[in-house]
Amino acid sequence: MNAKKRAVAATATMLWIFSPAVARAHHEALFGPQSSLAVESQGFASLQTHVHAYGINGQETTETITIVSGGFSPIANVPWGIALIQPFTYQTTRVPTPAGSTGPFSACDGCFRMENSLVSTQYRFDFTDLQHAWGRDGNFALLSAAVEPPTGNKDYRPLHGPINFIGAAMTGLERGAFSTVLLGYYRLNTPDATSSRKGDNFLASIGLAYTPLDEANAMISFQLGLGKEYHFRDVANGARVDASGGSEYLVTPAIVGSPLRHLRIFATVTVPVAQAYRNDGQVDRWRLGTGLIYSFERSAHEPPSAVLPPVHVD
Repeated sequence: MNAKKRAVAATATMLWIFSPAVARAHHEALFGPQSSLAVESQGFASLQTHVHAYGINGQETTETITIVSGGFSPIANVPWGIALIQPFTYQTTRVPTPAGSTGPFSACDGCFRMENSLVSTQYRFDFTDLQHAWGRDGNFALLSAAVEPPTGNKDYRPLHGPINFIGAAMTGLERGAFSTVLLGYYRLNTPDATSSRKGDNFLASIGLAYTPLDEANAMISFQLGLGKEYHFRDVANGARVDASGGSEYLVTPAIVGSPLRHLRIFATVTVPVAQAYRNDGQVDRWRLGTGLIYSFERSAHEPPSAVLPPVHVD
């Protein structure tokens, strides 16, 4: 199994709310490099590292994913954002594919590669009545979409792989020091030139956060993500692979702090509490993540952040 590295370890680029002067939600999203899909900011930059371990019974694989991302809001006072995410992966595995082989199921031992880039766009809808009633702007809905062109060199030669797509929708509620976010996420993998592809991936999750300290230059938030992830069967040379795919339940505790104005630092761990995969190579073991996000000045629309379990994307 090749857990689509870059998203797999759950990037935690988040739906950040960096403005230090406004009441805001403090869920920090944890669903892969595409978490930047939900970032709506006047401008942000992020550097993150995630480790994902999966596979059992001689099929163990570990991937360390480093993600550089940034985004901006092109029109002032319009809650529309654009983000660019670039992951890099270092992979070790006990079941590498032959040297020089390519495709959605390729794997390498001790290699460092550039993953495909992600270009995303998102739009936010505010629940203004709730925002006024509860005095918090973390009451909202958000739609996002992303395209993944074959720019990397991990599974294919650059510009020779398929183009994949991602869509997500979420809604948030916030009152006082407590907030929650609901997320639905779908990744569509398209066939390559041999009619092979990893199975599509779907995630439904809820994020909960308690933020006891929320000052202009200091913030700390304790968060928990709960979710179910489903992986459809793979396809090899046009035929469905019956011994593939499955589902799992994930629990993701996280801590987020803001030691300086505009800067957020986070740490997460994700544990599969129950899973049912048809292939030992896809069994999830654990995921760790850490990183920082810096926000530039924001527009009048302040997006909340969201705590969600990371996406184990195949």
